[in-house]
Amino acid sequence: MSEYNIAIIGGGTSGCIAAIMASQNEKSVILIERNDEIGKKILVTGNSRCNLTNRKIDSSRYHGANPEFIDAVLKSFDQNKTIRYFESLGLKTKEEDNGRIFPAGDKASDVVAVLNQKLKKNNVVVELNSLVRKIEKDKQWKIKLENGKEIIADKLIITTGGKAAYSLGSSGDGYFWAENFGHTITELNPSLVPIEIKEEWIKKVQGVKIVAKISTKLSESVTPIAIQEKTGDVLFTHYGISGPAAMAQGSAVAKNIFKMISINIDLFPTINPNQLDNKIKYIFNNNGAKSIKNNLSHLIPLKLITTLLNNINIDPDKKSAEVSKNDRRKIVKYLKDIVLTPTGTRPFKEAQVTSGGIDVRGINSKTMESKKVSNLYFAGEIIDVDGDSGGFNLQWAWSSGHLAGYSASKTN
Repeated sequence: MSEYNIAIIGGGTSGCIAAIMASQNEKSVILIERNDEIGKKILVTGNSRCNLTNRKIDSSRYHGANPEFIDAVLKSFDQNKTIRYFESLGLKTKEEDNGRIFPAGDKASDVVAVLNQKLKKNNVVVELNSLVRKIEKDKQWKIKLENGKEIIADKLIITTGGKAAYSLGSSGDGYFWAENFGHTITELNPSLVPIEIKEEWIKKVQGVKIVAKISTKLSESVTPIAIQEKTGDVLFTHYGISGPAAMAQGSAVAKNIFKMISINIDLFPTINPNQLDNKIKYIFNNNGAKSIKNNLSHLIPLKLITTLLNNINIDPDKKSAEVSKNDRRKIVKYLKDIVLTPTGTRPFKEAQVTSGGIDVRGINSKTMESKKVSNLYFAGEIIDVDGDSGGFNLQWAWSSGHLAGYSASKTN
């Protein structure tokens, strides 16, 4: 039986930073991780480049908890502090489009390396390949591992993540433990996840990638209401749509799948229908002998425009000079509002993040300590907070983990 001041279950993003901060003030800390290495999810984020954070962090880019709670946590260790902290560990960073921050070397492994170095320097005991089977609380915490080891700790921080990408270690165990200690778990859904689509024509264009505005609309009233919207890359697949803009619709689709919803794609979000009509009219007038599909292939991938024209019963091979005003406007209307029917999302194993989690009303936003049980803290994805893609979820993990670890090390 080993005894520590602070035990942390989960060696992901929030767990690593929590362990580092918890080990301040000469506190003995153990970090328990079920995988054979820490930071497995970090290693695959940002296409293995690790989108460390975002220069434009704001509570409006997060979902689930109330903005006041999110604001309080983010401000305790914001994106600027995060960047400076990692640079103090020797990790150089760079900024790319839309405020995204990456390691200068474009390697997620560099992030994990500096975390490992700091954990070692701070004498944190890292217990790998260790699955927690039981947690009990009396005067202290007693943690029983599958390998037979028992760990005693004065304080416990749970950073086990959600249910997304469970192949990387997120099994959802933390929700069970949180409920056992009196916490409420909100509805869990995959977020930042591909969408499955009913329309069969999608299969004809699988592999085609476009930039578009994609919206999830609720159609239970006369006028459909957009409940989620994103402009960016959309990838057509054999089952539906993927890519950052499509995956951003994941939680909205999952939460409303039993309602009347649609996915609407605008292929030309920066111009209005009249402007698009004039643009196409100009192209047709100046290239009348060419087919519609060949003229429009300069704007939209050939495979996609051919399929879209067939969808609205317009011959793709028809000469542009022969297109009527009504047909041209029909094309414009469709390209500005392609309506798809979502049938659900891909499973949790294909999601990047979990929507839902521990209800924040049971957590102190100034410390991340449980309001239900003393000396119990939470951080990261296990909490009902999920962010947009682009470094927002990692920043939540850094902020909440830093606050939890710091708070645990400061209090008696």
